[in-house]
Amino acid sequence: MRLRHTVGATLGALALVLTIPTSANAVQGDLFYKYGDPASPKTGSFEDPAMSECLNVIEVEGKNDTAFAPESTMQEHDTFVFTEEDCQGTKTKVPPATKLGPEVKFKSILVETAT
Repeated sequence: MRLRHTVGATLGALALVLTIPTSANAVQGDLFYKYGDPASPKTGSFEDPAMSECLNVIEVEGKNDTAFAPESTMQEHDTFVFTEEDCQGTKTKVPPATKLGPEVKFKSILVETAT
């Protein structure tokens, strides 16, 4: 009798864990960017970033460097890149499924529903 209750409780807990979404605010798609020496840049990315949350580019955070050349693979969301950390400074819009050139330099991003 006790085994039956234990198995039932375990299966119920497993079903609950499998049905809980991973992140209600996560956006499908990525934002790729370059950083470092423009002659031989490294590539970074935000994978499925959170929506409406300011995110700093960790590779350049607290440094004089900036990320550049943002490329969005998101289909339904605009990304805004900012020249300063914490979504401060000049804001540039990166539309869905768009790549901008190396002249677009930034230190933080914000993802919103496309308008």
